[in-house]
Amino acid sequence: MKKTIIILLIYALLTYLIIMGCVNAFLDLPVLIKGTEKAYKMTATTLGFLTLLPPIVMSGFSVACAVTWKKSDSLSRKRFTQGMFDRFRMVFIISIALVFILSLNEEIFVSSFKKKLQRMEKAPAELSETIETTSKLLEQGHPYLALQFAKRAVEIAPTSQDALSMLKIVQDEVDLEHDREIYKKIIDKENRVVKPIHERNAGYTILQLLDMSREAAEKKQWFNSHYWAQLAVDACDGTNTNLSAATEAANYAWRQLQLPVEFDNSEEREYYKTKREGYRAFTSGDTLKAYYIFLGLANSDIENCKDPDVKRFFELAKEDIENKYFFLDETENMKELADSSNIYFSLDYPNGTSNVFYISKAMDIKRDGGLVRYLENLNVIHYDANGDFRYSFNVPYAKVTAQPISEFDSKFHAVLGINKKWKSVPVITLQAVDRITEGIISRPEYTFSRTGLPEEIISELKMRDLSGTHGATDVVYFKSVPRSTTMILPMPYSDFHLINQASSGAENMTLLALNRFLPDAVEYGFSKEVFTENLVQRLTYPFIIFIMLIFCACLGWSYRIDNPKQLFRFRWVLLIPVLGTLTLFIYSAVRYLFVMANYVFVGLFGTTAILVAVISYIVILFGVSLLFLSKKS
Repeated sequence: MKKTIIILLIYALLTYLIIMGCVNAFLDLPVLIKGTEKAYKMTATTLGFLTLLPPIVMSGFSVACAVTWKKSDSLSRKRFTQGMFDRFRMVFIISIALVFILSLNEEIFVSSFKKKLQRMEKAPAELSETIETTSKLLEQGHPYLALQFAKRAVEIAPTSQDALSMLKIVQDEVDLEHDREIYKKIIDKENRVVKPIHERNAGYTILQLLDMSREAAEKKQWFNSHYWAQLAVDACDGTNTNLSAATEAANYAWRQLQLPVEFDNSEEREYYKTKREGYRAFTSGDTLKAYYIFLGLANSDIENCKDPDVKRFFELAKEDIENKYFFLDETENMKELADSSNIYFSLDYPNGTSNVFYISKAMDIKRDGGLVRYLENLNVIHYDANGDFRYSFNVPYAKVTAQPISEFDSKFHAVLGINKKWKSVPVITLQAVDRITEGIISRPEYTFSRTGLPEEIISELKMRDLSGTHGATDVVYFKSVPRSTTMILPMPYSDFHLINQASSGAENMTLLALNRFLPDAVEYGFSKEVFTENLVQRLTYPFIIFIMLIFCACLGWSYRIDNPKQLFRFRWVLLIPVLGTLTLFIYSAVRYLFVMANYVFVGLFGTTAILVAVISYIVILFGVSLLFLSKKS
């Protein structure tokens, strides 16, 4: 066994050296970061070697067996002798080790080196873009985010002076920002507002709310008095004895707010008028308008800008709009931080309707102790229970958060399509506003004509072709469209990552992710047959390699060398290209036959094709093993 392994290693090493020579002689280098040329050639050599590793190992194994076994062996004059069983034991052990190595190579090593080579090719453009982005973020006052990009630039090019100097500049700015934040916390410690304010305020009892309203009225703080009284009114049901007192307190405070007030100058008069307008918008439910009014008052230069009423109601309004909208500046670095693209899937709803989703780009950011996902160019196409197109909408940006299902009333689980086994579901916020400027709103735009999605996505998700139902320019009118600001998706939030991988193709998914996604593939609009076939190919790959290695051992026995005195002869190096090419051709042909067989298994047996394929290949393996054992001198 030791001799066979040594010969196999020598054969593989010589093959690696031949590939290295070819790469150095014939490879045209792309534009690379200075100093990475040698690393690129070594990576290209290793990738080529790993890609060709299965035929290299098989041809090397045949040579090793041929050299190890003597042609004049007199112990195997008959079939199924003890000598052949001993040799088969050695072949079996070595084959298991080689199958393990080649399986890891197929699943991990080849893809890793391929990605590494692609990163090296993209590194110059990526380094330039990363340094430019770092400078932009630093100018915009985002030192912590700039630090992430500066570190990324150093990771791309550890020896680049531009990257190192940029990292030093950003690190100094981060240190200064850290010191400023510590100072600000010391100064503003007692003035900070703990959120969520409205939820905490709503936790008071009705009597406590009335007491706070009276206390504010005694101090002639009519805004606060009305606010606490209105909370008490909202908390009362129709039979609560405190309802009349709460209503009276709220009305009295409101009347006081309408009374004319004397001011020393016109600025104060206008300020009070604006504050009252903002409060009126807040109490009427137009918290977006109230947010901008109180923001303007808080940022005004006049003496009253420190008004505690303004600060309180600005925070309350901000808290409310953050539950209905998100700010556009949260997506300003989407281009640089997007970690996935061209995502598509479909979802069925309990009422029989379905939605098809297409997302151009997505990025995940940790925020407020959880993961928040931002989407760019979200397209949603709605189909009714009969499978007919009804409407679609597009929104430039959307925000997705994980909502624990415990926050939903259990009686609505069936209506929303929520499974009680899930931990959380995605909630998509469809509207975004500018943090500073009023009137800038990103919201869904509805259309009632054809989707316009790429044909391959329509085919993949098995969407109904509208050309047979409506003309290309026909418009489907459907007036009762629910133009909501949020969407609750009937799926686990954790499945988003799997859908990302599935959208890029089953072959690009990890084996564990593919196995996990397969049961739900149809629910998200993907072809289960495609993913099943890919899983069958990858799970049966070790059996195919095992079968071919046993067959190579048979060839090694048939063409064994007559009692060689050396482990290896240098003139055999001349045979490596010929033998390697021949083995590569045979390996490719056999793989193709097995792939076709797997297609047949999936077509006939569906998801049970995995079991059928494994049993079939075990039978073939048993047959090849008998073939080897039946060999004789």
